Amino acid sequence: MSSEWLSVTDNDAVMPWSISVDGFFRKSVENRMLADDMTEEAIDSIFNNAARILGRCPNPNIQEQVAETGIVIGKVQSGKTSNFISVLALAFDNGYDIAIVLGGNTLNLLKQNASRISSAFSVDTEKLTVLKTNDNKTLINPARIKDFIENGRKVIIVGLKHNKHIDQIAEIFDNEFLADKSVLIVDDEGDQATLNTRAYQQSISTTYASVLNLKSKLKSHCFLSVTATPQANILIEAFDTLSPDFGELVYPGEGYCGLQEFHGENADRYIKEIPESEPNLLDGMGVPESVYQAMALFFVGNAIRRSRGDMGTHAMLIHPSQKKFDHRVVEQKIQSILDEWKSKAKTRLAGKKDISYSSLKNLLKVAYDSFVSDGVICHPFDDLENQILDRIKQCSPVLICNSEENASENAELYKTNIFVGGNLVERGITFKGLAVTYITRRARGKSNVDNTEQRARWFGYKAKYLDVCRVFTTRDIKDDFASILEHDEDMWASIERAQERGIPFKDMPRIFKLARSAYLNLTRRNVARTENFALSEWKPQRYFTADDQIVSQNTAVIADYRNKYEDMLIEQKHNSVQIHKVLGDQHFEQVYKELLSRLQFASNEFLDSKYFAKLNDALIKLQLDIPVDIYWIRDVEHSTRKIREDYTIQQLFQGRNPNPSSPLYYDGDRSLADNEPEHIQLQIHFVKPTNMPEINYYAPVLALYVPESCAAALSELVVRANG
Repeated sequence: MSSEWLSVTDNDAVMPWSISVDGFFRKSVENRMLADDMTEEAIDSIFNNAARILGRCPNPNIQEQVAETGIVIGKVQSGKTSNFISVLALAFDNGYDIAIVLGGNTLNLLKQNASRISSAFSVDTEKLTVLKTNDNKTLINPARIKDFIENGRKVIIVGLKHNKHIDQIAEIFDNEFLADKSVLIVDDEGDQATLNTRAYQQSISTTYASVLNLKSKLKSHCFLSVTATPQANILIEAFDTLSPDFGELVYPGEGYCGLQEFHGENADRYIKEIPESEPNLLDGMGVPESVYQAMALFFVGNAIRRSRGDMGTHAMLIHPSQKKFDHRVVEQKIQSILDEWKSKAKTRLAGKKDISYSSLKNLLKVAYDSFVSDGVICHPFDDLENQILDRIKQCSPVLICNSEENASENAELYKTNIFVGGNLVERGITFKGLAVTYITRRARGKSNVDNTEQRARWFGYKAKYLDVCRVFTTRDIKDDFASILEHDEDMWASIERAQERGIPFKDMPRIFKLARSAYLNLTRRNVARTENFALSEWKPQRYFTADDQIVSQNTAVIADYRNKYEDMLIEQKHNSVQIHKVLGDQHFEQVYKELLSRLQFASNEFLDSKYFAKLNDALIKLQLDIPVDIYWIRDVEHSTRKIREDYTIQQLFQGRNPNPSSPLYYDGDRSLADNEPEHIQLQIHFVKPTNMPEINYYAPVLALYVPESCAAALSELVVRANG
């Protein structure tokens, strides 16, 4: 591959900088990828993404003080590690000498990340030194790191997401030589652990404080969060130090199977609903029938793969709970079944008679027929039977995967594995060849979208054997994932739309679809909060504006807008006082741009600039082009109202006249929406206080009507609270 340079323009930089995309470290990583059967096209795509991401980071070849925060968003189980390793490779080829990887909040994940990084580069340690905060403490000090760099080594420090480990890394930058270096910090699974979990307690969590301390010691750096579930990162307050300045989407490669494949149109093929009438796997001594069905499908699917010449690892995961005690209970139940099945398989394969085998055979035949009815192409059952029994015989013992037991090394000894796990299987851990999942774990109250999606270990590059993959779960979890699919696609589309419109990531509208908001939160409420986009039919402005300068400016903005459309105004006369002017059938986006976005509101007003901006973005998101009617209420004789001490308006709307026969009869301001009940109506009232003689001017006050059909559509959206 010939040498190439990619010129990348950073929107926030004065000067663009050119990135070499064909240096030593890129070639080393590329060679490893080729050895893992990745195509050159896929590799080029990964490094093009990496160059784009690196282009948003500080240029290490010029002296400047820059602190960038970015986020790289992928899909669950889509190879995000390969993407950030590619960024590291290009960083080292382009002048960076040191990088930090915050690689998980367990020692197992730390070890796995460090191993993957070393394996991916596969270069002499005198070219690249990978250090772990738990194993290489004596080397992680200013003198040793400085010595490595001066001897031409690149350095990666892989640290645990724990304040002691992060503080240990930060200490090396007390050295002036190292503090002057441009540093790339990669926060793997960046929505977890490092964010401030005390954001709503007016306090700072310990890990977050350590991250801030580390960043404060670096003159030039980029803090790069890498995650497939960025809800928390996106929803934290924009002024938060870890709120991303930029974001990049990394699309999965060919053969990836995720939300769309498992939970989209073909969900009924891949998702097997556990009957509500069944007892839970954790209840009593028995085992639900669906567990037997799942195990049978697992072994039959393994045999089908092998009959096609696919000798890859085949795995089953049972995820019942986060409790280690529960894992042990389930392990014993499943091991008992497996032992019984192994015994029958060995007897049958040895040609001995076993009248009890018929019950196992019936289970396997039902599983086989299920695959056939789902359209799976396979040999006749009689031809597969011995292969199925062989996979049962060759299966691993049930392997527990939690914070106390790491099954990964034992699993390497088998081609057919059954795992039982909890929290550890939510993030970072990959089960090779995972084909069947049995998951019943769900929060009793509301679940979080990001945590729930991370439990989907069944996602990944499975196109070659997707037809034999199955997920057994409850109706609630199945419905959760259907909602998460819609949310995920909407979130990605929102980011893409903002990028296309040139909107900086920090300014991107934080409005997302979430159909099951009664059962799901987007993320942990101690980190970031959302609220439903709830609208009543009428929302009046609550506060009278007592600042005459703001009133004057708002009045001028409204007058300019009215003058532009003067020829289109229609008079609507109800009596000698209730005379309104109406501008009908406008587009909300245009009304927002020309009028609402230019007005100023009281600081504690609900119906304010943020509200109208959210509504505008929400209507665009849902592609709702609802006509807007603008009313200048009592255009001849303006309103007078009592204003309370806190400047709230006692009653903005004129009510219904109780006497229908009176010449002054009027149905009331709210009734004006009855003229076009499916239109949005914006009322502009001009109000003067009756009880504040020092105020002798009329101030514009707004009221908004949103039709019920529109409000119902908007209710499926959630927005960042107070943002």
